[in-house]
Amino acid sequence: MTAATNFANGLSISRRRFLGVSATAAGGLIVSLYLNLPLAAQEAGQAKPRVYPPDAFVHIKPDGKIVIQVNRLEFGQGVQTSLPMILADEMDADWSQIEAELAPAADVYKDPLYGIQMVGGSGSIAHSFQQYRELGAKTRAMLVAAAAEQWKVPASQCRTEASVVHGPAGRSAKYADLADAAAHMPVPETAPLKKPADFRLIGKKVRRLDSRPKCDGSLKFGLDLDLPGMKVALVARPPIFGASPRSVDDKAARSVPGVADIFEIPSVSRGTAVAVVADKFWTAKQARDRLQIDWDLSKVEGADSSQLREKYRQLARTPGNCCHRSR
Repeated sequence: MTAATNFANGLSISRRRFLGVSATAAGGLIVSLYLNLPLAAQEAGQAKPRVYPPDAFVHIKPDGKIVIQVNRLEFGQGVQTSLPMILADEMDADWSQIEAELAPAADVYKDPLYGIQMVGGSGSIAHSFQQYRELGAKTRAMLVAAAAEQWKVPASQCRTEASVVHGPAGRSAKYADLADAAAHMPVPETAPLKKPADFRLIGKKVRRLDSRPKCDGSLKFGLDLDLPGMKVALVARPPIFGASPRSVDDKAARSVPGVADIFEIPSVSRGTAVAVVADKFWTAKQARDRLQIDWDLSKVEGADSSQLREKYRQLARTPGNCCHRSR
């Protein structure tokens, strides 16, 4: 988080942002940060995306829980905790009441810089740091405005801490109690962001939001997905790029109960692989392990260090993609 903080302090994203808010039927405040145009779409001159329902990123529930949608998959780098940390810090939310949910597939969850919904290149924090900070800050500003309106005091006389707005004369109100009123407050064009010295969560050690479900087995991974009629495919890939099976003995593999089919498919390395389709992952794996494949390596181009070195020298003297774009 510290590295991300340092990066984002110098990051300036000029695209206009705005918030959509609504009160839920069951109570609470739903807040969503929308981007007018993904950066890629701006550069390509594409049309604006459609408007989405305002329930994309933050939901303050009547019981005080705050659900934050995470627009990235968790691959072990902690984004299911770090992105909510960023938003919760600017929002001055009580971390013990924060819950994270994996956002579904939708345009509003696309990477703010790449314009596609993806995870890669360690870009989750770098690309969404500003996005989640602004969302947290504007949500906090609406909650403060709601409290100030109820108390008939200037918003400048209110402060926030741990999901509570504190006002003059000892007044205080929980975010959950202000959520409905905040949903009807004007959306601020801008909201001041914290100075790094005032961060309470960013850069600090906090409880990971996914630790307990990972320990008790309740967390659902892609491997746990099971839909009616769903099949699982595993691929036996060639040991060397460009290789293909000379022969495939799949008799033992097909004898595994639950195997639906076994067939060859083209590989990305211009060779051929063998796919096993079965009812379950473990069934497919057991069958794949029983395949007897004689790989043909005769068409694989042999590597020659001197030839490769000369080829690299020639490539080094040619302009790359970045150079072409700069011209």
